[in-house]
Amino acid sequence: MPSPNRGTGAAQLKRQAMLRGSSINLTKAVIIAMAIALHTSVATAAEEVWPKNSASDVSIFVTILRFRIYADHCSAKVPRLKPKFESLMEDMNSRIQGISNGLLASEEFMGMKDKPVPVEIIDALKDSFDDVKHNFERLDAASICPETLQAFSEMDNESLISGLKVNLTGVQNMIQRMEKASAR
Repeated sequence: MPSPNRGTGAAQLKRQAMLRGSSINLTKAVIIAMAIALHTSVATAAEEVWPKNSASDVSIFVTILRFRIYADHCSAKVPRLKPKFESLMEDMNSRIQGISNGLLASEEFMGMKDKPVPVEIIDALKDSFDDVKHNFERLDAASICPETLQAFSEMDNESLISGLKVNLTGVQNMIQRMEKASAR
């Protein structure tokens, strides 16, 4: 659903019509995806190439990307922090990739490696992350960026595991709900 601050273009209207025509479960899944995106704080859609291979790829991408929006914005607006954000993102990427290997080997998430993600889910995630990006860009970078850098630097593996599990479960649930809706 479009944010109140963004216009409703033909693509957004088409997407809204499609969502209204879908089952309530699909609509709930999209809302959950948006809530996950807003809760996890970050992601960008316009500049990044979204994976379409598997649910696990999308989940990992979203988990990493949720940090990337802050890092990119803060690096541009507060250039003195750029080297620290770049180093932090390299570390986060490596840690999340390592964590994902263990989670994807578990019985709970094993099936996500070969599970395709419907374009409707990717589109909904992109839209919600675009909204998050626009909202973050309105904040005062000089004050929020040092705090963000500190908070991200202090994230332990348990926090990253929790975030990745939320994203894996969210994508998994959205796919299951779409499959059930289309089987009706």
